[in-house]
Amino acid sequence: DINMGCPMGKIVNNGDGAALMRDPERAGRIVEAVVRAVPVPVTAKFRRGWDMGSCNCVEFARVLEQAGVSAVAVHGRTRAQVYGGQADWNCIRQVKEAVSVPVFANGDIWKPEDAVRILRHTGADGAMIGRGCFGNPWIFRQAAAALAGEPVPPLPSLAERCDTAVRQFELAAEARGERVAVLEARRHYCWYLKGVSHSGYYKERIVQMNTLEDVYQVTRGIKRDLE
Repeated sequence: DINMGCPMGKIVNNGDGAALMRDPERAGRIVEAVVRAVPVPVTAKFRRGWDMGSCNCVEFARVLEQAGVSAVAVHGRTRAQVYGGQADWNCIRQVKEAVSVPVFANGDIWKPEDAVRILRHTGADGAMIGRGCFGNPWIFRQAAAALAGEPVPPLPSLAERCDTAVRQFELAAEARGERVAVLEARRHYCWYLKGVSHSGYYKERIVQMNTLEDVYQVTRGIKRDLE
């Protein structure tokens, strides 16, 4: 999967990510080269366009399809919007109508019902959930239930959500070392507490964590005081 949608300055300033939307022919050559070089399907993600003056996602999708891409994912914001404002689902529908490869719709899927809405609106083949899963990995099973017309399962208890967060950080520590894992946990754990009443005190403690033992102490406090 080739990410041609990243809007961050350190990426686009190198001509990568969403900057490739300013040069569709070059993007097409990249896809074509990768398709020739690897034995697996090649997909690409991109945005509505660089800015509101160059919303070229339909043209871009056609170029990538011609280059041999197997599927595309479209984020309904321009690079200039970064993650602000509202995603335009209409442009995703236009891409779906313009190409024959599968299209995945991305942008503003914050709750399970949004997955249903974006697929109905765009006619896309699937929904890609991005920031909506931060601190809420359960949104995937919830969205699957909503799409199947089944009752949406509730979120687990706060204690179970905390246990899941801790397991995430432990796995990260095994893979990348405790220091890096805990630094990342400072941000991730706060996502798990989004919407939890009276969690401000523990969010302040979370951003000061340095070790897994700090993680365990914070977790014990959350379970004791906020459950």
